[in-house]
Order: sequence, then C-alpha cells, then structure tokens
Amino acid sequence: MKNTFDLQNPWRRPGYRFPVGPYIRREIYDALLRDLDSREITVVVGARQVGKTFLIKKIIEDLITARGVEPGQVFYFNLDAFALVDFVRNDRDFFDFIRYYGVPNKKSFVILDEAQRVPEIGLLVKQYYDLGLDIKFIVSGSSSLQIKSQVKETLTGRKHLFELYPVSFGEFLRFKGAGDTRDLGRIMRFESDQYQRFMEEFVVFGGYPGVVKTPDRAEKIRLLEEIYSSYVQKDISDFLKIEDVPGFNRLVRFISVQSGGLLKVNEVAKNVRLSRHFVEKYLHALEGTYVAAFLRPYFVNLGKAIIKTPKLYLLDTGIRNAVFSTFESLDMRTDAGLLVENFIFSELVKGVGRSGLWFYRTNTGSEVDFLVVKGRRVVPVEVKYSLTRQRSVPRVFYTLAGHAKLEKAVVFTRDYLSEEERGDLRVLFRPAWSAYALAGALG
Repeated sequence: MKNTFDLQNPWRRPGYRFPVGPYIRREIYDALLRDLDSREITVVVGARQVGKTFLIKKIIEDLITARGVEPGQVFYFNLDAFALVDFVRNDRDFFDFIRYYGVPNKKSFVILDEAQRVPEIGLLVKQYYDLGLDIKFIVSGSSSLQIKSQVKETLTGRKHLFELYPVSFGEFLRFKGAGDTRDLGRIMRFESDQYQRFMEEFVVFGGYPGVVKTPDRAEKIRLLEEIYSSYVQKDISDFLKIEDVPGFNRLVRFISVQSGGLLKVNEVAKNVRLSRHFVEKYLHALEGTYVAAFLRPYFVNLGKAIIKTPKLYLLDTGIRNAVFSTFESLDMRTDAGLLVENFIFSELVKGVGRSGLWFYRTNTGSEVDFLVVKGRRVVPVEVKYSLTRQRSVPRVFYTLAGHAKLEKAVVFTRDYLSEEERGDLRVLFRPAWSAYALAGALG
C-alpha cells in the first residue's frame, strides 16, 4: 500500500519539481483555493475527464509552493487504485498512517480522488469529519449518482459542493490567447471572423480539456471517441451496472438527435425498444454522470413544472458529435442550428447553473428556448442562428410578458449585434460567438 501511496504523492520526494506547461485556467479554481481555508469538506463532482484530478494537483502545487504547506502535510489517494479502497475504509489504519507520515502539530490535507469507488463514501467521510481532527478533507468523484446524492443526505452542513463542467467558451478563448473582452462592438467590426471560427471549433469538438489542448483534428476526434467509449465501459457498464449496453447506446443516439426537443418517455421507449422503466433509469444515469441535463418548463407554480414534459440536452457538443462520429464544420451541416442551441444551453449551465434555468412553452406550442430566473427576475433567451441582420423580436416574448415581468431579453443570432427598445422590453441581439459574455448580457 505504501508503495502505491508514494507513487501517487511524488511531491514528498526530495527535489521534486511540479510540471511546467500550458494549461487551461478554470474559473472555479480560485473558489476552490478559498475553500481550503474552511473546515468544511470540499466536494468536487463532474463528468469523467473534465479535469478534476488536474485541478486537485494544481491545488496541491499551490499549497506547497505558494502557501508554505510542507509536502508531508498532503495526502493524496486516487481510489482508482483498488488496493487503497479497503485501506481508506479502515479508520484505525487510515488515521495511524496520517499520524505516522504527516507533520506533527500541523494540519493535514487529505484528498480522496475518484471517491465513488468507496461504498457509502458519504457516511465514511462524515464519520471522519465528526471526529474533529485537524484535517481538511477534499473529495472528488466522476459519478454524482454515488457522490452527490450521498453527500447531500449525510454531509448537510459539513460540505461545500462544487460542480466542474467541461471547459467554458470563455476559458477556451483565454487558452487560445483571444481573451474574452466585453467590447463586442470592436470585435464585431474587426475580429468577428476569428471569433466565429473559434466558436465553430468549440461547437464541433466541445470543451473536454484534453480535446481543447490538442491542435490536431484527427487527435481531437480520437480523444472524443475514446472519452465516450470509456464512459460507456467504465461508468455505465462496469460501475453503474447498466444491464443493456446496446439499449443504452440506442437511447443516447436517439436523444442526441432529439436534443432540445420535448422528452416524452413513452415515445422514447418505443423508438429505442426499451421499457419505460429502463429509459427512466438510463436517463437518470446520463444526468447523474454529467453527460446530459434536463430542462424543465417554467410555471409560476413550480410544482407543475415537475410533472410537465421536460427537454434534454447533452452537456458537451463534442460528445454529441462523437456519438455519430460526425465532425463536419457548421456550414456543411443540417443540424447547425440545433448544435448552436445546445452550445448556448451548455454555456448557460456553466454560467448560471441548472437550478435557475427553464424553458417556456405556450398551449399553442410557441416556445422560448431558455429562461434565466433569479427570484422575480426573468430573462428569456432565444437562439435564432439562421437570423442575420434582421430586427425580428419573437412574439412569444410578449406572451411571456403576461406571466412574468420582463425587462430584458436576449436573441442569439449568427452575426447580428444590436439593441432594441420595445416598450418596456430591452432586446439584445447578440452573435452566438459572444456567448462567452453571457454574464454581461444577462446582468
């Protein structure tokens, strides 16, 4: 066991130097650093290969190089090494190990990576936390079905939960050296072609860090297909014990085609030749592992939204394209509008979170793609990628205004930047590539 631990903790060796090289600066990173000063358990959840382990390694580097923490205070356990699972569950051996190999009279930082490998991880960490020892726990996992559900139930008041998604378009632009300036007028005049190309690359290949950092197109495709196949094999087939993997794959293909459409479970079950029970189970698995997300219809009475038909989107357009092995540029695709809509949804999830995100549909079938709801403030967001230089305000905005107080609305187009005042409603027309500036548009 000690040999495995030593291999996973190379910074404990004299003369160790942390690797140097380009990396994607994640917006969540500063919040994670601040959380190191709290006693509560830091919990990081997200899809496989979105960069959780890399972030944790950067945190370890920051502790040792910037905060003066001694390497012996840091204990990193990657629980994909099965030999460590039973060890972590044995409280006597676990705490003796920390005492023997830690630094006397100084706080220990204990990191449990891929913690979904430990049965009842929430109860275990609660037990350790409640001992009141001078230990800061950091827990991460790829499957929120095991991590998030358990920590919600067992770690109430004892944890801070962080959700890590694939790279946002703003993070992507900064990595590319383009910056994320809010001067949209200047970009529209002089750099819109470059930003459009960046957006198209991002929409086609998505935001998984390994894919973003790879410049070679063929390698991007190989990595995406590997990420998806690894997800099906490790999370779905092995860990979550999905009984019918071919049926699961049929379901993923079907919802990828229907992404953004109303999700009628009985119709889905008929089309993919699965029972309603298994369709619901597999959809829950997709959402729980951060591959897809439900979008609920908006009602003033939120109880109605729970029973009404939702929509479903994949959280990364690159994964959606990997499902079909389709990576053509947007101008060669019939589903370009749908992909851009999915892209905007993903950016909204990363920027405002899922809890404040809805869609609106009238009894006659008119829709607003997305609603961002904060208290009584409602901002409709519509995606009209085929719309160019036209000042067409969707009529459904006025219908919605009869049910919610609207001050601002956003319409994402292909290449139009403008603002219009329509009565009390301010309508912002924005090119889709400006999605990195969502906070400014919605604020």
